[in-house]
Parts: sequence; structure tokens; C-alpha cells
Amino acid sequence: MAKKKEMEFFNLGKDWEVTNVRELKYSTYFTLKLPGLALFNLRVVPAGKKYDAFIGMPEDKGNDGDYYKRFALYLSEEDTKAVLEAVEEELKRK
Repeated sequence: MAKKKEMEFFNLGKDWEVTNVRELKYSTYFTLKLPGLALFNLRVVPAGKKYDAFIGMPEDKGNDGDYYKRFALYLSEEDTKAVLEAVEEELKRK
């Protein structure tokens, strides 16, 4: 049996920022900007057991009625925490 490949994470690095934070009825949405890339409509999803929250990706509804993620972004636990803290800080400024 083939050995399962270990999860690889995207490294945020230093030059990232959270912008366009907005709180709607049930969710908080934001944009994550990286050099040469902007990821729109990411959302804070309350979790519960292992994590307080995680970052949800934008989804589109398929012809079958199910929802499918537009893309996947795998961040380390530390980077995820940093992004969520930046979202909270932006909300406090408003």
C-alpha cells in the first residue's frame, strides 16, 4: 500500500493583509490579499470542537443542486489563527 502523503500548507509569508471585512446576517466575509493574488469572499466559519473557527472558501451551486468550493487553500494552524485575528481586528475598527 502506498504511503499517504503528508499535508502540505501554503505559507502566507510576511506581505499579506485582510481587507474588505464585512459582517452579514450569519457570516463574516473578507478578502485575503497576497502579493499578486486576492482571494475574495472567504468567510469565518464557527467550528467548535478542535478549533474555534476556520476559514471557509467560496462555493458555487452545481447543476445537481450541491455546492462546490471554487478553490482550496490549506493554511497551517498558526497562519489560520493569524488571519482570523486580523479579521477580528478589522471588525473592531469599524
